[in-house]
Amino acid sequence: MEMEKPVEKTMQTRPGDTAKPRMFVREIMFSNIALVIQFLLGMYVNLYVTFPTTGPADAWKFVWTVWPVAAHLILGSLLLLGGISLLVRAIARKNRHWITFGAIAVFGLLLAYLGGERYVTTLNDIASYVMSVGFLTTFLALNWGLAK
Repeated sequence: MEMEKPVEKTMQTRPGDTAKPRMFVREIMFSNIALVIQFLLGMYVNLYVTFPTTGPADAWKFVWTVWPVAAHLILGSLLLLGGISLLVRAIARKNRHWITFGAIAVFGLLLAYLGGERYVTTLNDIASYVMSVGFLTTFLALNWGLAK
């Protein structure tokens, strides 16, 4: 007697297109919490941390000596890896819904990550703005994906 495989619960949106597997919903809710923490860390760093102006090498050494900055960098890296993971799994499942919203979210994460790298290197305020645009792009893409 063969054991039946468990059926993943999905919602049909179009023929051949499945949306919102439960695994993605839980992951995105976790990502939302991590994004809020990331935002709060970024605001703390923006308001209370002064980076050295003696050059990029000193700025990067400084990043690892101040816990809110290091936590912001580490959490940003984990969010980027999680976004890539979601996108890869959506592609493997041929889930057009999450391929679309996952790709937008990864774009936003990359934008924020690169903005952060530029900010540490140049201390240019536009790079901080780019980080915030990337954050909002990711947050909206994930939540729009859940709502749609």
